Amino acid sequence: METIGILSILEGKPYKVVKKLWKIFEEKYNSVGVQVFSHPNITFQAGETENLKQLKKDFEILVNEIKPFEIEVDGFGHFDKKVIYLKVKKNSDLIEINKKVNDFLRSYCFKLFEYYTPKNWIPHITLAMGDLTKENFEIAWNELRNKKFRFKQRLHNLCIVKWYPSGKIKIVKKFNLKGVIP
Repeated sequence: METIGILSILEGKPYKVVKKLWKIFEEKYNSVGVQVFSHPNITFQAGETENLKQLKKDFEILVNEIKPFEIEVDGFGHFDKKVIYLKVKKNSDLIEINKKVNDFLRSYCFKLFEYYTPKNWIPHITLAMGDLTKENFEIAWNELRNKKFRFKQRLHNLCIVKWYPSGKIKIVKKFNLKGVIP
């Protein structure tokens, strides 16, 4: 059984901007949990599979139907007092991709991540997770909560990633989007 996920990694300038934010969280708030995966991203769903090889092969068919899509980041958000993230505005393309990915993974995975099902999914780019102390969360959140932070980006990829026993997450396969539907 392997734990996998489907996500889209940021590219270009937004990628570099988010990596700088990760560095600030590391240096100022002693938070490196998000760095188990070295690429800022938007996750669509994850789960456990017994047949990664077939999943990879069949996912390529789905990816060929999906066109590049735009994201719009607008401010900061948080989950409980454990995760701080950049808010990604939900749009029809993102909703449709999340639904397609969930429907696809339901055929290949056990235990899909409940937070990423269409009814619960909040698109976001994680800045800090899992290792913020309550004190550092409060300090960071008070500094960021009212800050304006915006950018738009067209994303051209969907990736299959895998969680390893060491805790690291690595890209198994990156697919370039060129389809006509989202």
